Amino acid sequence: MKKTKVLQLVETLDLGGMERVIATLAYSLDKAKYDVEVWCVARGGRIANELEHKGLKVKILNILNYHNPFDALKIIFLLRGAKPDIVHIHGYFASTIGRIAAKLAGVPVIIVHVHSTYWWYKKRHIVVEKLLSIVTHKIICCSKAVEEFVQEYEGIKSSRTVVIYNGIDENRFNQFKDTFVIKQVLKINPSDMVVGIVASLTPQKGHIYFLEAASKVLETFAQITFLIVGDGILRKELEQKVNDLNIVSHVIFTGKRDDVPDLLSIMDMVVLSSKIREGMPISIIEAMACSKPVVATNIGGVPEVVKDGETGLLVPAKSSFALASAITRLLKDKEYAVALGEAGKKRVEQFSSKIMAEKIEEIYDYYINFKISKLENC
Repeated sequence: MKKTKVLQLVETLDLGGMERVIATLAYSLDKAKYDVEVWCVARGGRIANELEHKGLKVKILNILNYHNPFDALKIIFLLRGAKPDIVHIHGYFASTIGRIAAKLAGVPVIIVHVHSTYWWYKKRHIVVEKLLSIVTHKIICCSKAVEEFVQEYEGIKSSRTVVIYNGIDENRFNQFKDTFVIKQVLKINPSDMVVGIVASLTPQKGHIYFLEAASKVLETFAQITFLIVGDGILRKELEQKVNDLNIVSHVIFTGKRDDVPDLLSIMDMVVLSSKIREGMPISIIEAMACSKPVVATNIGGVPEVVKDGETGLLVPAKSSFALASAITRLLKDKEYAVALGEAGKKRVEQFSSKIMAEKIEEIYDYYINFKISKLENC
């Protein structure tokens, strides 16, 4: 039986939540049914390198401006040569130029995956999304919050959308870790409690509130290390904030890391301080897979995975006081923290890579079979 050729299209593939979802999907799709390729419109990155290392086909197009018509022509030419059955597109930049090119190249099935609630969209973005939805067979939303955003804010018909939660490969988080050695390498006191955040250092992730909360928590607990995993444009600004708060000896910036499961293993809890938007945060799902209690802001798709008081604690966005209070509560009540972590571990079974891949495969198969039957009836 001929395999269905699926092309995953994204702007870049460096470390990040959306990028990890794409990699997980590429690994999880049934290799007996699908021939999978991953194309990066602009640049590659660490996850692109990881995919190549594991034998997946990756192509870097080096296209940096979707306003240039010649760049769209380049993608059209490449798509006509590759002849994919399905193009599955992720992110605004890739989905704009990618949908136009895929339609003009005659790709049978075009699917878009929306990974967050992009409240910064201007009127022109909305117009583009509505127009391009006409040539889109299905819009996959990673949470109900994202679907609501797509339908109500962008004005996309409900018949075009479907919710499929992000999934993780739980095997990455079920292996034994030598936490003593990991702390030693990071120069963390073995007796220190560790409160961590795993997120790119960008404005919407709200690290400033995490640091202000850390300063407040340190007024009650002295033996704590706050671990900031990730990198981004705010690195210097946040390092300056740490200096201003006089908490340098309690904060570690790890930068980008490939060993997130190892770092999660030493954390006593995981925090997400996002202030504007969240689709379905992978960092929280991964933390719960490690049985870690979670403190997160109550925005976007977060409450769809974190049940307040059951699998973690939800707090209002942009409130360092609320973050500090929740963190302090769990540090004081370790039995409650452990119970939240154990409940989170059970809940995260609903967010597996297997379930995500199976639901996406159902969409692939539906539209491919629909196209075949349509051709047979001509």
